[in-house]
Amino acid sequence: MAKLGAEDEQENNPVSLTEMKTIIKSLHRTPQPQDRYHLLSRPQQVVIFRLRTGHNRLNQHLHGKLHVVPSPMCSCGEAEQDTAHILRDCRNHQVLREEIWPLPESLHNKLYGPVAALQRTTSYISRSGLQV
Repeated sequence: MAKLGAEDEQENNPVSLTEMKTIIKSLHRTPQPQDRYHLLSRPQQVVIFRLRTGHNRLNQHLHGKLHVVPSPMCSCGEAEQDTAHILRDCRNHQVLREEIWPLPESLHNKLYGPVAALQRTTSYISRSGLQV
């Protein structure tokens, strides 16, 4: 049967085999629901990801893992500069923090909350001048 099929005239199809495979796979792929994180812009996603994982440019990571800075301490001198300190306690950014979050908000909500909460967090980081 294969020989008979090979002898038949083949239809002229302008779609390549690779492209056809992609089309067929996409037709059978179930759509993945988008979580809040994926509704952010790419730069916002990068900021949230770095804050969540601790792989960022804050002194605690730069000192502990990379030994790039002499101390893990924040410039405020109160604690090590990590995600929790920057988002909750750092006195250098107290005014901005109160402006963005007039009411107390949990660290978990700032990093894993609804889209609006995540956008406030990225806005805070951007406006604070911190590089994460």
